Amino acid sequence: MDQLTEITSLLAKYAFANDNNNVPMIGECFAEDAVFELDIRGSSEPTMFFRGRAEIEGLMSSSMESQNDIRRHFITNLRVLSVEKDKAKISSYLLLGVSEPTGLRIVQSGLYEDDLAWTPSGLFIQHRHLTMDGTFA
Repeated sequence: MDQLTEITSLLAKYAFANDNNNVPMIGECFAEDAVFELDIRGSSEPTMFFRGRAEIEGLMSSSMESQNDIRRHFITNLRVLSVEKDKAKISSYLLLGVSEPTGLRIVQSGLYEDDLAWTPSGLFIQHRHLTMDGTFA
């Protein structure tokens, strides 16, 4: 599998896992010592940091517990900024939709900035910075 296919497969796995509330699969997308940073554009709140796969899984699990809708994560406009022997820098957009009887409603958007790492076990997100464009209404 070429590097671009590996990258897009990793992002698709992450989105699919979120849409299916599969926290262990989300965890599989991150390196053991990964960092996840979360900002909300225009907010006075500080950046939220989650360090390590266990903390990231905890974030996702607690977030999913409060959801009572069907969500669909769309990761778009992938830009590969750099690729070296065992790492890559990428950016992409998040569109988050909620499935309703009348169709899909986009409820959030944001920007992912990722540092990826290839290891003997595969490709993982080493560092993810997500800037959400707003809060949920």
